[in-house]
Amino acid sequence: MPLTPTESAIARPERLRPAASFLSVAAFLSVLLAGYLVSEILIFRTGLYGRFLEPDLSATGYLERILYSEVHRPPSGRKEVLVVGNSRIAEGFSEKLANQHVAADGYWFSNFGVSGTGDRVWYYLVRDVDPHRDRYAAITIPIDDYTDPDDYEDVADRVSEMPLLVNRLRLADIIPYTLSFTNWKSRLEVFRGLALPGTVYQRDVQQFAEHPIRRMQRVADFRAHGPQARYNYQGMDRSLAGLNVDWAQQRITFPPGMPESQQRDLTGIFFSQPPQLGRNRAFEVRWLGALVDLYRGSKTRIIVFQVPRSPAPRPTSLGNLPWTITDELRKRPWVTIVDRQVFEDLERPELFADHVHLNATGRKLFSPRLAEVVKSALQ
Repeated sequence: MPLTPTESAIARPERLRPAASFLSVAAFLSVLLAGYLVSEILIFRTGLYGRFLEPDLSATGYLERILYSEVHRPPSGRKEVLVVGNSRIAEGFSEKLANQHVAADGYWFSNFGVSGTGDRVWYYLVRDVDPHRDRYAAITIPIDDYTDPDDYEDVADRVSEMPLLVNRLRLADIIPYTLSFTNWKSRLEVFRGLALPGTVYQRDVQQFAEHPIRRMQRVADFRAHGPQARYNYQGMDRSLAGLNVDWAQQRITFPPGMPESQQRDLTGIFFSQPPQLGRNRAFEVRWLGALVDLYRGSKTRIIVFQVPRSPAPRPTSLGNLPWTITDELRKRPWVTIVDRQVFEDLERPELFADHVHLNATGRKLFSPRLAEVVKSALQ
């Protein structure tokens, strides 16, 4: 006689689940960790994902877009000059105006300015854009101030640059790059991001997953049209005309209509007195020295110049060092140090959009002047 459902349930013995052992848990976690590390290596460490980074809003993607454009730019057939720098160069130098100025002289200038970068980032960028050290007749390197004054920030401890470089650093670079930071908290943050780049890409990956087709279209659009848009960029159209700094009385006359918040910011910037510890010089000696030494024995001329510093530069520099980075770089025969006064006449309020960046008018004056300086150095 068949059992009823109730009787069947009572008669069926209960299945016992084995208790999880330490070894089984460890094995499960090991498999998860191994899978994560394999995905990190295959997707991020190989550079595969770097091809699909957000090209404008992501810090890493922004740098990669500029690097991609220069690496894939067809040879000009002329003497090529790479103008390295940060936002001062990105905003202040027009490769188009420079090329128009020297069109009959056989030179071609490329603006390689990447906002938010400094000497340490430039070293790795130049290393990757010119792996054989034979592409350029000259590479220009800007220095903010030949006297090497320190700011409040320790430039060697600028963690914000790590996401820019996460797709550029090789495995062999991770330890020396990490140790170049001065604070152990910063070192741990940098090491984690470089060892596990997925943690840096996390937000970008989420945005990609939400709109993959739109991302692919943006990447394709920037690769197709970004270089030309950057080439035709004319600069910022605002000006600090009307600004006057009385250094003796520590008073500032501001342009009409400037917001009070901006007035307070400028006052703090102009009259700040950070302690001078020689940190900036030490950083430049290490990283500009390393960049310059990439071209030891090559035919490329390195040209170092002081950029237009400010709409109202200090009458007396805070830096008071017995020797500076330019003294160190002069020891290299393949380096040309441009006289610091060459661009000082451009340090006027009407040529600046803010306290560090030239505006469109300043850009028009500075670009052909730099082209002339390079041409003279190569003759």
